[in-house]
Amino acid sequence: MLIQRLQVVQEISSAQSRNLLNRQLSGGAEFEIHGIEQEIAMSGCSHELARALADARERLQKANAEMADCEAHCAALEQRLEELDRWIAAGR
Repeated sequence: MLIQRLQVVQEISSAQSRNLLNRQLSGGAEFEIHGIEQEIAMSGCSHELARALADARERLQKANAEMADCEAHCAALEQRLEELDRWIAAGR
C-alpha cells in the first residue's frame, strides 16, 4: 500500500511539472501574441504576421488545453491519494 502511495505521489509531481511547463508555454504565447498585435497595429498586417499570430494563438490554445488535462489528472490522482491514505490509516 505504501508503494502505491509513493507511485501516486510521483505521478502527481510529474503532472504538476508538466502543468508548470504548460503555464510557461501559455505565458510565452500570450506575450508573443501581444507583441505581434502591437506590430500589426504599428505597421499593418502582412501575411507573415498573420501566420505568426495564428501560430501563437494555436500554441496558446494547446497549452491551455494541456493545462486543463493536467489539472483534471492531478485532481483524480489527489483523490486516489486520499483513498490510499484512508486505507493506510485504517490498517494501523
